[in-house]
Amino acid sequence: MAMKSKARKQGNSIMITIPASMNVSDGKEFFIHQKENGTIVLIPKVTDPYLHAKKGDFNTHLEWDDYHPQGNEAVE
Repeated sequence: MAMKSKARKQGNSIMITIPASMNVSDGKEFFIHQKENGTIVLIPKVTDPYLHAKKGDFNTHLEWDDYHPQGNEAVE
């Protein structure tokens, strides 16, 4: 559901409020990026992206996972 918020001037800055219903914590930090088309994107700052990772979260699909070694290429 789209919500509206109005930009307003505060000092030398322009402020846009985030509705409380979005459950953003007070003091939460964001990176702000403005795209060429004017879209503004807020990206939450993560101190340690691996802090809550579970085993296997960062495994990627191997391009050659269906390859089965036939000879000495498997020697460690």
